[in-house]
Amino acid sequence: MRLFGIEAAGRGTDTAEHAASIGEGSPGVLHGCRSYFLQDADGQIQNAHSISAGLDYPGVGPEHALLHDTGRVVYESVTDAEAVDAFLWLTRRQGIIPALESSHALAYARKLAPLMDREQTLVVCLSGRGDKDLHSVRQFTGEAA
Repeated sequence: MRLFGIEAAGRGTDTAEHAASIGEGSPGVLHGCRSYFLQDADGQIQNAHSISAGLDYPGVGPEHALLHDTGRVVYESVTDAEAVDAFLWLTRRQGIIPALESSHALAYARKLAPLMDREQTLVVCLSGRGDKDLHSVRQFTGEAA
């Protein structure tokens, strides 16, 4: 079994506007917790960005740091645009409005699925309610969701 964790790439990990702490951050300490953080060379915490309020944080919990360091979980990142696309795709196809946090996982699953064998199973955890995110999605797309 392979486990994936999906980080918020925001406007892209090639910009300063993302929240991909594991992929783009480094080990540090914040609030007495050692983990991966978006920080400068002096250890000063940097701003994070994600369309998802729940992912808009410059670090990850220590459990995610351990899972990354041991190789148990592979962490990838998904941009705001990819997450919104997945949000709209599931909403329109199934009538399920996923939270933007879960939409990041769904976006990665949509990339991963075509690479899998038909005998393999892919499970995506959908948590939360996406109706609270409709305003953010409308603002992002400039249209009604």
